[in-house]
Amino acid sequence: MSKRIILVGPSATGKNFIREQFVQKGYKADCSYTTRKPREGEIDGIDYKFISREGFQDGVAFNHFYEWVIYNDQCYGTGLKEWNECDIFIMETDGIGHIKPEDRNESLVIYVNTSLKTRIDRMKERGWDEKRILERVKVDEDKFKD
Repeated sequence: MSKRIILVGPSATGKNFIREQFVQKGYKADCSYTTRKPREGEIDGIDYKFISREGFQDGVAFNHFYEWVIYNDQCYGTGLKEWNECDIFIMETDGIGHIKPEDRNESLVIYVNTSLKTRIDRMKERGWDEKRILERVKVDEDKFKD
């Protein structure tokens, strides 16, 4: 089995950009599932598989996911099929904690970060309002504190 690469880090740090660089080198990227609404320009089945909360709950009940978490009141998960077929993943920190020890030995976890100013600028570019930005920064501070 080849090594898996897992990118993790706060919002707007460039994880998708880095994943795309690996894809251009021939790596197969996972397309995670989420219950959140698509951002402008995101394409279902490419950026994420956007599904309803009920559909996500069914996936959990039928063991469709290798790992899944609730983050910022939305569900995110890695499909079991994708886990077995892909090389590079973006996961939430809690999701990494669900990786089986034997799979962890075959995974390279890369923490991605950048300055707070850069992250906030990127969130503004996404059209996020000040309240949403502050909430996300707070969630990330709690999740990624030393």
